[in-house]
Amino acid sequence: MSHRSVRVGLVFAIMLAMLAPSCSSLTWTGTHDGIRYSIHRDKRTHAIVKGEDGSLMYDSPELVVHYEAGRLIINGEECGVVSEGDHVEVTGIGTVLVNGQRRGDKLTGHAAMQKRLQEAKSMQTHSEAELDYKANNG
Repeated sequence: MSHRSVRVGLVFAIMLAMLAPSCSSLTWTGTHDGIRYSIHRDKRTHAIVKGEDGSLMYDSPELVVHYEAGRLIINGEECGVVSEGDHVEVTGIGTVLVNGQRRGDKLTGHAAMQKRLQEAKSMQTHSEAELDYKANNG
């Protein structure tokens, strides 16, 4: 084995080690439009969408947090102002904090969220066979 192949293998192993913790962590942290975020992501399904206009949306089955133009919206309900330098945190139990102060949780906007959940239940889901095929074949 040449020194070059050993060096390439070592660099590859170091890169994998550096990436592994960030891939397995359920908490996403970052700064977008001057606002710091710590989002504990739902294990089942979630999306974090960062808009070019500075907006950010976290979408999970029980909690939707949206920041746009200085306003924080939780499950469709306005929950105050967020400014540059603030820290927005979504905890593992679905509580939304801004600079450590509670602004809402997964029950905020409960009526709108119940409607969303009912609509989701009526959507067509994949059969076990389809899920097994996708798991085995990518």
